[in-house]
Amino acid sequence: MTKTTLIAFVFLASIPISTALSDDKNARPENINLSNFQSGPENRWSFSHLREVLPTVNIEHNGERVLPLYKSQDFVSDFSLTFEGSQQKIDHIAEHRYLDGLLVLKNGEIIFEKYYGHLTKSRPHLMNSVSKSVVGLVAGKLADEGVIDLSKPVSEYVPALSESGWGPDSLQTVLDMRDGSAYTEDYEDLGTTFRIQDCAIGWTDADYCSEDIPRGLYAFLPTIGRDKSKLGKFSYRSGSTDVIGWVLEAAAGEPLAELISKHIWKPMGAEFDANITVDESGFVLADHGMSSTLRDLARVGLLVLNKGRAFGQQIVPSAFIRDLHGPAHYPTWPYDAEGLDPYYRSFWWGKGNKERDLLGYGIHGQTVRIAPEAGIVISMYSTWPRANGDGTTELWGMLDELTDALVARFR
Repeated sequence: MTKTTLIAFVFLASIPISTALSDDKNARPENINLSNFQSGPENRWSFSHLREVLPTVNIEHNGERVLPLYKSQDFVSDFSLTFEGSQQKIDHIAEHRYLDGLLVLKNGEIIFEKYYGHLTKSRPHLMNSVSKSVVGLVAGKLADEGVIDLSKPVSEYVPALSESGWGPDSLQTVLDMRDGSAYTEDYEDLGTTFRIQDCAIGWTDADYCSEDIPRGLYAFLPTIGRDKSKLGKFSYRSGSTDVIGWVLEAAAGEPLAELISKHIWKPMGAEFDANITVDESGFVLADHGMSSTLRDLARVGLLVLNKGRAFGQQIVPSAFIRDLHGPAHYPTWPYDAEGLDPYYRSFWWGKGNKERDLLGYGIHGQTVRIAPEAGIVISMYSTWPRANGDGTTELWGMLDELTDALVARFR
């Protein structure tokens, strides 16, 4: 396994936090540090300047092969929605719901695009767990090429994980987060695996990070034990994506950033390089470390909308995309979902509506939504002050309501 070339990136996080501010609104605020960059209001700056906070590696695009996104004849610069019980202007919603950018494609053309805060057309923004959905597409491509077999266990590809909670589980089971690992995830509980992992990867230096936590995911992931009671049941576990990232690198013999570039970013026609964070051991953070421009996130959605095709070529196998949209025979959904039959498949969320919409979600309000029957793709970046909302209200329901309203508005 290639440990990502350590480290052919410019570690701008080494810039002293006391660096003087300029008049440029994108200058690094003096108070940004590892203890606060993920929370509001600091994340309004840091999520669109992550390379100045954490080490990253590039995910290269092909500047000679960019998929054009043209402005629709029906383009609007402003509109209102029925949202949260009243008619509201989109700018009002953006201000009160922490949006950094919103882009709506209809039939492959831009029908609305606007940026807020520090975000611009050319500036990448942290995807958080939408990164998982991109990794899922890479897995689908490598499975089609025979590089991996989704029915085989993790241990066959990464012997270092043989005794971990993921070792005996098939790759597909891990992709669906139905594995038997004891990994736990609760964003408000600093004792869960996810928050301890933040210490391991260098995303925080908070007081709860004890010295005995292994540094780097190559050392940390093998320490996660097994909980057989979880096997076969959906339970959201970010570490499962990092396991798949490790498997993909081991099987292909290439770093994950290069695999994303080679199999998704370049062939789909990305306009800009993306980037992804790496820890001190060189492990690429597959589960929530990727950043891209809003338009390139929309291109990911467009690739899925077009059944894995771009430039008239099959980029991701159509059978894999059909499986993402597939019938609701996937894990029983553990949450309330009145009138819907939602599911989770290969690091994508199935809304469970009759139109079979797909979504990629990330904490702090990141999303890409694909509405096939309407021909709509929505990409949205946000900076909720807390992982699940604003500290007093969870905003996942709001996010669903907003994307529902956008699909209805532009259908």
